[in-house]
Amino acid sequence: MRFPHLLAAGSGRVIAEFPLSTVGWGGWRFPVAGGGYLRLLPYAVTRWAVNRLNREGQAAIVYLHPWEIDPDQPRVAAATMKTRFRHYVNLHRTEARLGRLLGDFRWDTMSRTFAVDAV
Repeated sequence: MRFPHLLAAGSGRVIAEFPLSTVGWGGWRFPVAGGGYLRLLPYAVTRWAVNRLNREGQAAIVYLHPWEIDPDQPRVAAATMKTRFRHYVNLHRTEARLGRLLGDFRWDTMSRTFAVDAV
């Protein structure tokens, strides 16, 4: 499931699941919510994706790791080229992009934003 829902966990218990945001394009589904996507994709793509989710009547779930707003973090010299790319590219842009995202859209807590149907 793409959007928040409850899962039966046995013995009458339920787990609320909050999948990270994805959007469909060209018959494919793409993740758009993670810190890596905010860093690696042009901001216009992130803004388009959140707008699209909102037009579908859904709120976006976006997350960052704290290290993603620290462009001066120590570098791991032994990391592979692929890991260095995924981890370090555009760190210097993350804080500003987060600021734009927070300014461009309305945000709230998950408990106030999502009403999850009962199982």
